[in-house]
Amino acid sequence: MAFSMPQTSIRGRLFLLVLALWIPAVAGLGLQAYSGYSSQKQSMLEEMQQQAMALRFGIDTEIERRLTLARAMAALPSLEARDLATFERAARAAVKESDERVVLLDRERQYFNTGAPVAAVVARHPGALFVTSGMGISFVPHGPLTPAPLMAVLVPESGRTPPQFNVGVPFPPARVQQLIQQQRPRAATVTSVIDSQQRVMGRSRDPERWIGQRASYPALLEMAVRGGSGFLSTQTLDRVASLTYLSPPGRYGWAVVVALPEQALTNAASELALRAVASSAVLLFIGLGLAIVAARRISQPVKLLEQAAGALLDQRVPAPLATGLSEIDRVGEVLHHAGQRAHESGRVLEARVREASEEARKAEASLFEARKHEAIGRLTGAIAHDFNNLLQTISMGLQVVSRSVPEGRHTRPLQAALAASGRAADQIRQMLAFGRTQQLRPQPINLADLLLRSQDLTDKALGERVRLVAQLDPGLPALMADPIQLELALLNLVFNARDAMRDRGGTVTLRASVVDGDPAVPDAPRLLRIDVEDDGPGMDAATLARVFEPYFTTKPVGAGTGLGLPQVQAFARQSRGDVRIASTPGAGTCVSLFLPVAALEAVAPPTAVQHARRSDKVLRVLMVEDDVLVASVVVAALEHASHSVVLCRTADEARALLEQGQCVDVLFTDVMMPGSMTGLELVAWCRENRPGLPALVATGYSARPAGGVCKVLRKPYAIEDLLDALDACTAGQPLLQV
Repeated sequence: MAFSMPQTSIRGRLFLLVLALWIPAVAGLGLQAYSGYSSQKQSMLEEMQQQAMALRFGIDTEIERRLTLARAMAALPSLEARDLATFERAARAAVKESDERVVLLDRERQYFNTGAPVAAVVARHPGALFVTSGMGISFVPHGPLTPAPLMAVLVPESGRTPPQFNVGVPFPPARVQQLIQQQRPRAATVTSVIDSQQRVMGRSRDPERWIGQRASYPALLEMAVRGGSGFLSTQTLDRVASLTYLSPPGRYGWAVVVALPEQALTNAASELALRAVASSAVLLFIGLGLAIVAARRISQPVKLLEQAAGALLDQRVPAPLATGLSEIDRVGEVLHHAGQRAHESGRVLEARVREASEEARKAEASLFEARKHEAIGRLTGAIAHDFNNLLQTISMGLQVVSRSVPEGRHTRPLQAALAASGRAADQIRQMLAFGRTQQLRPQPINLADLLLRSQDLTDKALGERVRLVAQLDPGLPALMADPIQLELALLNLVFNARDAMRDRGGTVTLRASVVDGDPAVPDAPRLLRIDVEDDGPGMDAATLARVFEPYFTTKPVGAGTGLGLPQVQAFARQSRGDVRIASTPGAGTCVSLFLPVAALEAVAPPTAVQHARRSDKVLRVLMVEDDVLVASVVVAALEHASHSVVLCRTADEARALLEQGQCVDVLFTDVMMPGSMTGLELVAWCRENRPGLPALVATGYSARPAGGVCKVLRKPYAIEDLLDALDACTAGQPLLQV
């Protein structure tokens, strides 16, 4: 049964396309609105908490200041001698230069208040606080001389037990209100200060009404009584549902309550939701408008095309179309030519049929060729691992035989077989190159040869006003780097120098010298320093500090991307080197590229002849390899080199041995193998559970980065490469002594 698509118009499909694009946009706007609301709410909560803690600290500071003054006055000898007149004069002198006041009280009377011009004995408020030890903060609805509420820090007189007098320093509610206003609370929030008895000592809204009232919401009251702190949903004293934060009590039992009305949070959410809805509506309106315009521009040409097709069905030659849409016009042209050809003779029709058949055959052949290449690309990855294992077995076996057979008539066939194995490995690498990202391939490079190869390109790019001068010592050693990337880096530096001197011309000088050691590159004791210097205008300090930032450029729009120097820096550091730049305004610029010098053995031509080992260490090797042939040859090669080998077929088996405490010096593992773990996953497990165990990975296919390993050996590898890699991995490790 054939499946047919539902019939829809172009306009309908455009509308569906608009909706398909609009719905994800609406979802994204909704998520953005929700995220904005969550962030805004979290910001409000953090602001409430910070405001409460800052206010609590200010309250503690104010109480501490008055407590210090009260204790100092309570220790005066005149009070102990009951010379109250002298004590009053001392108190007035102590607060003369400040706005503080000192009062002297007993259980029933107030003897004087330095805030009043003359001393007057007045009765205290019934039940007013009297402190016999330590300190206390009294609160009365109104003072003896004023109807306003009054607070005071009280301490008992010194030297008398029980004390007769208390010395107090008033703490007016107005000061608490000042501290609240200094925090600049949000207009919607209500900030209150409560004492150790949970009484309101200050409030940002209607303080005259609520000072002295006890907090009434049960959950808040219970949390304050037990000295807790945190957020909770409450109602304020004026019955407003709020999200409230209670600070921890201060040194003197006072705490701060900051309440944010829930309506404020609801308003913030509503505002963000309305913005999202408005943005969605605008997007939908614009999308539908564009769909209507597009439908109108497309519908008329389609109708003309339909008329041309009808003319062709009526055996008439349709006229060429000129609608302005290239696709429609091309179809109209095809219909026009089809109408002309319909009137030709049967011979022409048969020729066209034969031509169409030939084109179909070519298309089928092209399709077959494309599918064949696709199959080759897919099969490459599948066969590379197994084929490299076979090559590893062959090459390693030949190397073992080469070590055992004396020089003679068998040497040349063995060397030829080894060379053939190497060529086979190159073929595998070429197969694996399909669709894979190329990595850096460092090799020994003669700098002079590299410059000669790129001379034509640089001469043409520099032009007539800028010339390149190379000052190279013919005895310079080879450097170790990827030649293509090095050439690109040098061209980048030369072209940058050219651009700096484009207006007035000049000279770009390239120098090279050997540097013995550099603190910035500890792994490369010998480096080749390549200086690219120009006599252009130079750079100031601000520009020089940003030259290695990606996309930073001083060139005009369209003349530079800002990626040249960052790419040079990335190449140098990936090559185990570095790059530096020095510049002075008016004195030109010098960029110095530091790259490692190639080792002598890396420069020497390869040879299949056995060479001496670099180390006489005897290693205990835990080898993980599922291929029987590879395992048999490599184990024999390692044991021939006096190493001991513990062989595991899977990573799971090796992990079990390590968990049992198996004593080994180095882990040598393949990547792809059966079981629940790959070789790279085994290395990651060792990095967490056996961090001191070096790891060496061998692979014939995997392109995954092998983080945490000393070296990656590409199959097939030479015996000497394996032994050198094991030496390098275990350098500095405590090993079994020979």
